[in-house]
Amino acid sequence: MSEIDNYWKRKAAGRALTRRSVLGGAAAAGIGLGALGLVGCGDDDDDDDAEPTSPPSGTTAASPSAGASPTTAAKQKGGTAHFVSSNNTYDTFDVDRTRFSPVATLFGFTNLGVMQWDSYGAGKIGGGLAEKAEQPDKQTFVFTVRPNVFWHNKPPVNGRAAVADDITQFILRNKAGKTLDGADDPNFYRKSSFQSVDKVETIDTKTVKVTTSKPDPFFLNVLAGAYAKVQAPEAVKAFEKDYANISADKIIGTGAFVLTEFAAEGKLTLTRNEKFYTQVNWDAIKYVPLFTDQAAQQAAFEQKQVDAFAPAQNAVLESLKKQYEGKIFEVKQFAANPQAGTYYGGAAPWNNPNLIGAIFRAFDRRAIINSLLQGKAALAGNIPATQAAFGINEKELITFPGYLEDRAKDEAEAKKMWDANGGPGLGEIMIDIPDIWEGLYSGGSALIMNQLKKVLGNTFTAKIEPYSTITGKIVKQQYGNGKNALWYGWITDITDPEPTILNYVQYNSSQPQFPQFGVKIDKVDTLTAQLMTEFDVAKRQEGNKEVNRELLKAYGAGIPYNVIGVGSTLYPQLLPPVRVGPVRHLAPDRHAGLVRPEGPDLVGKARLGPPTPKDGPAATTLAAGPYSSIV
Repeated sequence: MSEIDNYWKRKAAGRALTRRSVLGGAAAAGIGLGALGLVGCGDDDDDDDAEPTSPPSGTTAASPSAGASPTTAAKQKGGTAHFVSSNNTYDTFDVDRTRFSPVATLFGFTNLGVMQWDSYGAGKIGGGLAEKAEQPDKQTFVFTVRPNVFWHNKPPVNGRAAVADDITQFILRNKAGKTLDGADDPNFYRKSSFQSVDKVETIDTKTVKVTTSKPDPFFLNVLAGAYAKVQAPEAVKAFEKDYANISADKIIGTGAFVLTEFAAEGKLTLTRNEKFYTQVNWDAIKYVPLFTDQAAQQAAFEQKQVDAFAPAQNAVLESLKKQYEGKIFEVKQFAANPQAGTYYGGAAPWNNPNLIGAIFRAFDRRAIINSLLQGKAALAGNIPATQAAFGINEKELITFPGYLEDRAKDEAEAKKMWDANGGPGLGEIMIDIPDIWEGLYSGGSALIMNQLKKVLGNTFTAKIEPYSTITGKIVKQQYGNGKNALWYGWITDITDPEPTILNYVQYNSSQPQFPQFGVKIDKVDTLTAQLMTEFDVAKRQEGNKEVNRELLKAYGAGIPYNVIGVGSTLYPQLLPPVRVGPVRHLAPDRHAGLVRPEGPDLVGKARLGPPTPKDGPAATTLAAGPYSSIV
């Protein structure tokens, strides 16, 4: 059977992953809005007969353990959850200046945002550190601080009550994008999302008033973002120059858990915040750094040392399901992070659209899906299937170069474009590959290099690098700008069912992150600017589809997407699963009260499976790639 036949037959048979299930787990605007950092199958139907993302109204999911429902389980308290971290993938413990999704995931446990998503599926935003937000007019927001919220008892904050000025300072810092010494810092990746703010006023200890310079349809979305976590002003003052020296004492939040142990290799312990404003059921959460070692993960899962396992190999998945039938359950979801890479298109050699177009077409996306991901993925354009309502469907996607079903045509056109524009004269092309990506997909870099060499003829050489090195090169425009270099791996995690803000920040030439990619498209500038002030969702959907088409015509415009994975995570059979789409950064402030009944003891500790939020079970890997950003 050909790879193309295998891909499309698999597609036809695998329609359980639908737009509804995708949006059921989509998360907050604001994650990864800067540039690509960690940088971590939909069809055109709604599939109304698909399994729902939550139990029907008026029903509860019964537990096989004494018939307990999630409501009953929420009253149980105790136990330690054990999960797998993403190893050493942390850049800074200043959440305002990170774009690494493991950092955002960690802050999801420890820090509240001003707002938070109460339901991703319904697109409902609720209160976080602010108990409520009122909007007397389109340009005014009034936030009331939640009572009985306290900072963790660590110096220099020492457990004081949260106040309105904490929110004020958070908003002002992100709008300014400056460090305490007044210097501009490009690492404030969400700065552009705060530029509609005109004035922030602390009315009293419990009230903050924000006035925007123009109506902003997305301001609450920004404040609900997984990177938009409020840090104490005293902590910023004490640690700003030292946040890169990551240690547990530097994370001080108002969230459900306190970080009590941290080792750079990815070993973490979080303990329950006894002063959290609502009940937190788990005693603790422990993470171990096994992300790139599938054999060790499997052994730990089978020995009940970790509470989740996402097999990379289909054979392993099916074997475990058969071996532990009735004892474990499977949750399928899209990957948190699509696969792609970036280049700088503002200077030679990649400012020649034919050269980068040739590389774009030389990638054999279906072979990547079938050989590298064992069929567990889907083609992805710049707006992937996780944002299906705002992007073109796959039927249209496969009409664009790079996605054609006629692979021979794509390859022939790629070679023609390459040869006619000086490609052979470039010589060796270097491609950086993230170390944890290669660790999970052993031999993946060789597959990518061989694909490109086969079609274009040049030598493509992989260099395995940590993400911190890759992101540093992106900022310095070192993938291009006179260098024959690219990178490939996981890019920014998809964090909102709507791509409007991310498209504006990444592709509009007026934005501070644009110079990292540098492919200016006048029509995209116009469209993305218009969409940022459009209150009509239907118009934003159609506008984003047009943005998607223009980006595909420009071969990704600096960010050439390829595929997005579809993964399976196995959990102990404690409660029946609720179907979800891509699950995101855990918001323990919202979900910590919903836990599974106690399972078997391990080392004398009651064990609990992953929490069951309203929209479905959370994934359990600290974010670093597929299936790993958590609700």
